[in-house]
Amino acid sequence: VGHWGGNARLDGEALFVVEADEYDQAFLALHPTVAVVNNVEADHLECYGSFDALEAAFATFAGRARVRLIGTDDAGAARLAARLGPGTLRFGAAPDADLRIFDVRQEVSMTAASITLPGRQGVTLRLRVPGLHNLRNATAALGVVHALDGSIESALEALAEFRGVGRRFERLGDVGGVTLVDDYAHHPTELVATLEAARQAFPGRRLVAVFQPHLYSRTQTHSTAMGQALAAADMAVVTEIYAAREQPVPGVSGVLVAEAARAAGANVHFAPKRAAVGQFVLGLLEPGDVLLILGAGDITQLGPELAAGLEAG
Repeated sequence: VGHWGGNARLDGEALFVVEADEYDQAFLALHPTVAVVNNVEADHLECYGSFDALEAAFATFAGRARVRLIGTDDAGAARLAARLGPGTLRFGAAPDADLRIFDVRQEVSMTAASITLPGRQGVTLRLRVPGLHNLRNATAALGVVHALDGSIESALEALAEFRGVGRRFERLGDVGGVTLVDDYAHHPTELVATLEAARQAFPGRRLVAVFQPHLYSRTQTHSTAMGQALAAADMAVVTEIYAAREQPVPGVSGVLVAEAARAAGANVHFAPKRAAVGQFVLGLLEPGDVLLILGAGDITQLGPELAAGLEAG
């Protein structure tokens, strides 16, 4: 978190805020007072065996909380909200959401939206970070403040000053006329959200996306959706899979993603060797481009490599 200079902060004793992780069912070790769930999607199925089991785990996690804030814009989360029943506040763009996002607009360097809050007049939310997904995140934060009887006005002021976190649409700089953005997106929904945010933040500019698929299991399940998401870029470069904790799976490679992107109409290149990606991408870039570096693996190292190459001319 840029404001903190780190990824954790100790400040007071009243609240403890933690990002819960469904991988390996880790979030089931938590017993929250307030639980926020943005979406429930088919990820980490190797830990659950089925999507039904994953949904059941989310219901267990959120069901322990006194107050639940559940997104309405995702089908899985909407099912979770219906399953949990009373004590659940729903947030999103749906007309019947308890915290509804509407009238989204661009104001100079900020995104603004009107937000309804239960039992009070609507408010105007302004953010420096782009994308509808960030509006959803901020609306959920307002919902937590509302549920805990905190100051909505103070929360709005803080959100207006929030400048994002590392590897989440992190603007690395402008070098040689090219804007470099690093993002952790590795699931199809995250890719869609990041590319939509880039269109919003940089209207009229050419978007070049370099994507490193993460995990063989995830690529095997989601390669088609990954490729379809990348088609929103003007040009895409797909690398080989970053294996992380997994062993190779026969027939599963980055080629699946590149082929899916091409089938969806993308201008796509497959650059399998990570060590050669930097030079390959430098040969594609033009002044005015926005380069999105996407993935959860070592592709994040590409940013400094490209910055050095662009500076060298």
